[in-house]
Amino acid sequence: MGHLPGGPPFVFSMNCPDFSRTICPLGEWTSGLDRNSIATDDAGVSRFGRKFAKLAMLALLALASFAVSAQEWRYRVRPGDTVWDLSAKYVRSDIPWQKLQAHNAVPDPYRLPPGSLMRFPVAWLKQQPAKAQVLAVEGSVQAQAGRAAKSIAVAEGMRLGIGTRLRTAKGASLTLQFVDGSRLLLQGDSELVLDKLTAYGATGMADTRVRLARGRISNAVKRMRGPASRFIVETPSTMSSVRGTEFRIGSDEQGSQAEVLEGSVAVSGGGRQLVLKPGQGTASGADNRPAAVSLLLPAPESASLKLQAGRLVWAPVAGAQRYRGQVSASADFLTLAVDEISDAPSIALPPLANGDYHLRVRAIDGHGIEGFDATAAARISVQPPFAIAPAQGETSRVDRPRFRWASTGEGVRYRVQLASDPGFATLLFDQEGLQKTELRAAQPLAPGEYYWRVAAVDAAGQTSAFNDGVRFGVAPADGPALERDANADKNTLTVRWPEGGPGQRYRFQLSRKADFSRLEVDRELDTNQISLPDLRSGTWYARTQVIDSDGYAEPFGPAQSVKLGCRPCTIAAIGGGAVLLLLAL
Repeated sequence: MGHLPGGPPFVFSMNCPDFSRTICPLGEWTSGLDRNSIATDDAGVSRFGRKFAKLAMLALLALASFAVSAQEWRYRVRPGDTVWDLSAKYVRSDIPWQKLQAHNAVPDPYRLPPGSLMRFPVAWLKQQPAKAQVLAVEGSVQAQAGRAAKSIAVAEGMRLGIGTRLRTAKGASLTLQFVDGSRLLLQGDSELVLDKLTAYGATGMADTRVRLARGRISNAVKRMRGPASRFIVETPSTMSSVRGTEFRIGSDEQGSQAEVLEGSVAVSGGGRQLVLKPGQGTASGADNRPAAVSLLLPAPESASLKLQAGRLVWAPVAGAQRYRGQVSASADFLTLAVDEISDAPSIALPPLANGDYHLRVRAIDGHGIEGFDATAAARISVQPPFAIAPAQGETSRVDRPRFRWASTGEGVRYRVQLASDPGFATLLFDQEGLQKTELRAAQPLAPGEYYWRVAAVDAAGQTSAFNDGVRFGVAPADGPALERDANADKNTLTVRWPEGGPGQRYRFQLSRKADFSRLEVDRELDTNQISLPDLRSGTWYARTQVIDSDGYAEPFGPAQSVKLGCRPCTIAAIGGGAVLLLLAL
């Protein structure tokens, strides 16, 4: 006889009148045996009857659980666990704990031997909607909670629910983390729908289903814990189901591709299913049927990956038709600063800010299946040059202006771009590999407004970011030659640098000597520019320093040089941002 909290005393029964229960209150013990006719022990209970009742009870419990689904989650018992505690933690509230006892044929709910296994039918487990968290985002990514909902910009830390539709712009990317710790990288120009996000209480199991309408994803799925765990990716032509693996899925107008790096993936479509093992891939065509398994192309030699003259280059791979090159500021490639496909073993890079980067390249075969990754690390520490002329806001009647900028060191080459818009979407020219610090426009420019910028490539092939775009104008031939400060004489030099944060001040130094051992100008300023009249001809060296609002002086930026002649000169020192320019030095 025993007693459970909140319930009456009970004994186990061979033939409890209500067979849906596994224990019966005292008084419902209806065995056909005559207890008085059997010898009893000191407690008044028949040893024979006790053994027989236990065996009968076990048979009855097994019969009662026969109809329960065979899909079960298993839990290894720990010291102190009880049936009702485990039920309260893992089982739905409408399932009585007695059913869990019956399903596991537990004779004594007080005693669960540590190390033994408890079986939980998946249908009985608690379930609740889960969320996917945005770990990192790069570029423009929009989220739409429903077809009728308004799209919003995605930001790091957001939690996205079932039905969310994500769209990445070209060059954008983001990484999602699901409730079980699995991660998904959504690449640029892609569209993904979160179809199902379900967590099974505290079991660690999750059912995650996403739909890739177009584009490409890379996945790192945690090893599945229990029979209800699922991670399924659907495309317009195939469905891929995994149980703990690292794999990639792509979808475009030609069909879908799947590549497995670790674990296994079941790919189905068009009435056919196949299982991909590590190092295997497949592609589907118009019939949606996955083609025969292909071996992934090998990775390029990691030692060959490098940044060189504004490009990411690597050694070619036999059998490759194309390549994918990626650059990320994260060792885990949570977002992609660069994600490009090339027919040759190199890709042109946009100017990148100073810092540490991680490179990743893979070969692509004739079916669009992407191979193994080669990775490497690189550091960019090149500063953008000061822009000299045309200066910010100048207007000239010269239809072929001369662009001039400061030198950033020996052996450095430069890249200059001219555009008709501030975002440099419409380039009028893009000149690379320039050794001199000046360039004359090759073609006459029509009257109007233009923007120009310059970047540096050092002797090691590392490329700086572009400086801020400098706006200038070209006037009709009968217009004024230059618009300048009416109070400035012909020998005035104007220096301008990136604006810092709120409350910051600046220190500017000018010297004839490259080591600044003798200063001609040393001033603290509240604004990010200075005008210097009556300067002599020759080479001058300039540098700047940011002073924070609490008085902390950051390190000086690198010295930049400019040669002054007898004619008017204006220097506009515009970098990738004062804080970035100075803090990196």
